[in-house]
Amino acid sequence: MSNALQNREPQTRVEQAAYVIERVQSLGVPIHEASRLMLMLRALERGHIDYDDRRFPIALESMRDMYQLRLIVDQMEAHRENPKFRTSVERLLKDAALPQDGSSNTPGRDTQFELYVAAICLRAGLLPVDYDEPDVTCAVEGVKFGIAAKRLKSLDRFEDRVKDGVDQMRRAKLPGIVALDLTIARNPDNRPYTSGLQSQLSLIIRHDKNRQFFEQYEQDIYRWVADSGVRGVLVFEFTFRVSPNSSYWIHDGMMCWFPTTNDEAQPERELALFQRGFLRGMPNLENLTAE
Repeated sequence: MSNALQNREPQTRVEQAAYVIERVQSLGVPIHEASRLMLMLRALERGHIDYDDRRFPIALESMRDMYQLRLIVDQMEAHRENPKFRTSVERLLKDAALPQDGSSNTPGRDTQFELYVAAICLRAGLLPVDYDEPDVTCAVEGVKFGIAAKRLKSLDRFEDRVKDGVDQMRRAKLPGIVALDLTIARNPDNRPYTSGLQSQLSLIIRHDKNRQFFEQYEQDIYRWVADSGVRGVLVFEFTFRVSPNSSYWIHDGMMCWFPTTNDEAQPERELALFQRGFLRGMPNLENLTAE
């Protein structure tokens, strides 16, 4: 890969989309013109798009996809020669441009979530990182951890998907977490906050939603994870909202931890160790200009 590609810092959303595509192609992975990444780049290249334009949802969705993909490709040098990584990159190119248009089988964005979690671990220096059972493995201060990464499309599948992750953790025989992306499960139509007031209150709304959610499932989760090595459940949710003065769009994310250590000393130490390490790798959401 050329130094120019490695060292270039995208300044706009168009440049960032082009950068992500170039990095993927540098692996020798072809990207079809009809793929979601190319559709997003073409939408962004149009410049200003009205809210009622059919291309607007794709341009908005690109903020979320490119945020995650940018982190993935920026960390990919560590795994450029790893065949499991290349296979995962090829798989993540699949799926519709808009998640609400996808089927129940979404291998592209499901794989993207796994690679996003792995990229956080790489950025945090939790080495070695690999794509093994449960889905991702890493190490913190010499302790190997597992991460079962599940992207839900419906809250009706919450129990099944958590149990799937727990079963993977049991097979791996590692301490670790079940990481869940509930973005589409909680918002199947993928609707943004379009009110300035809603935007201002969105953080409070989502905090309260997480509190109620884990209160509802608290005892079930403790029962599901018993004797599995799972030290906690980590929920991700990504949201689009208009700015409070309605002048631009914001993409932000929230994480919520649900410890499952039952006040046991060793599991609590392992969870604290993992949390400190993992949080070092969390990127900030950048406000790139729209041009």
